Amino acid sequence: MVGFDQLSVSRQLSSTQLTLFNNEIRTQQIRSSRFFTIITLLLSLIFLVSDAHFLQQHFHELAWLRTSVVLACVAGAFTLEYLTLRNAYLLLALALITYNTVIVYIGILAANAGLDTYQQGTIIIIIYCCTLFQAPLLLTSAITTICWASYVIGISLFSTTDLSVIFNNTIVFLIASILGLLTVAHRERYLLNYFLTTQKLKEQERNSKEQAFKDALTELPNRLSIMQKIESYDTLIPKNMIVMMADVDNFKKLNDQYGHKAGDLALKLIADTLSQHTKRKNGFVSRYGGEEFMIILEDHNQEEAQALGNALVASIGAIKQPNLPPMSISIGGYLTTGNENAMTDCIERADQTLLRAKTDGKNRFLLNRRVYSS
Repeated sequence: MVGFDQLSVSRQLSSTQLTLFNNEIRTQQIRSSRFFTIITLLLSLIFLVSDAHFLQQHFHELAWLRTSVVLACVAGAFTLEYLTLRNAYLLLALALITYNTVIVYIGILAANAGLDTYQQGTIIIIIYCCTLFQAPLLLTSAITTICWASYVIGISLFSTTDLSVIFNNTIVFLIASILGLLTVAHRERYLLNYFLTTQKLKEQERNSKEQAFKDALTELPNRLSIMQKIESYDTLIPKNMIVMMADVDNFKKLNDQYGHKAGDLALKLIADTLSQHTKRKNGFVSRYGGEEFMIILEDHNQEEAQALGNALVASIGAIKQPNLPPMSISIGGYLTTGNENAMTDCIERADQTLLRAKTDGKNRFLLNRRVYSS
């Protein structure tokens, strides 16, 4: 997340990947952190028993202070789901630092009462910050450092604690911080590797799904994709939808004279041309099989359908390729009325019109709505 990403993540992920990482990994962490934070905060009220036993003269003050801070932090934890990830971590960090300040203050009171062993609360914050908090490494480092420094400064300047005790606690806190941060770094590396592996698998799955619905040669939607398209119109065939069946003229002759490699090239060029001319109209262009293509476009009246069909025939005739002879295509179209029972009927009618276009001399587009209207 902005400002707090640990170096290993921010340097190895692109901005898009980082956003996904925050949404898929960090968001889950902050949710679990909220639960653990609330439980930990509530459990910390157990220390009121120690306050009542060891700091009797300050008990009422400490009871009010501990309870107020705990309740404020718990209330803040419940608001995390309404905050951005950055602000949620900022709020949690502020809560931890604030609560550690309370702990240091209580440690000062205890030290001035001769209770040096009552100064170990900061290490609990450090352990929590390096484990259950699950924050990025940089933010965890900042919090542990602030907590560690606040203990050293607070106890040194405002208490009568012996320097040997302060030194001993300082070393203990420092070692705990180092070990904890190493654990965080290891966890971050695991999360990064897990995320990258998961993203790679998702990408492979997406590619596999795309390939399953795509013709390998032309990269157009294949028969499986056509079946999906047909199913999408099961409940309603819209009015003024043009269904076209197109067939490359004399393709067998082209294959026989120029070879299958040339035939494949011809199909690719024709597929690209059909796609380019229908792309702006949100057309569905697919390879129906062999040298046959199917085109579906919605919201076309008879004049628009006729003009488009003629333009497609002309565009195929205009293809110039040194290794190929001049090519042409025949197209049969059916314009729906909205009363059809099934998409397969529309395709069949377009196919029958295609056969008529072939019979009438090829290299043409025929649109026959009147004959097929029910």
